[in-house]
Amino acid sequence: MEKTIKLPVSGKVVKGRVSKVKDVRLVSDISNDFEREVKLIGNLCEMTQEEIDDLDYGDYRALQKELLS
Repeated sequence: MEKTIKLPVSGKVVKGRVSKVKDVRLVSDISNDFEREVKLIGNLCEMTQEEIDDLDYGDYRALQKELLS
C-alpha cells in the first residue's frame, strides 16, 4: 500500500509504502538497529542513504511513524 507523507519540518511530500516481509528480509543482515531502520525506510521511500541522512530528524520521525508502525 502506497502512502503520501507530508514531512512536517521541510514540508516536502514523500511517497512511500508499508513494509512487506521481503523488505524486512532485505535488511535483516544489518546488525545495528538504527542502520537497519534507515536502510529499510530508504528502500520504502526509494531514497538514497544520503537523502535520508540529510533529513531533519522531525521529518525522519514522521517517516518512522507512517511506515514502520
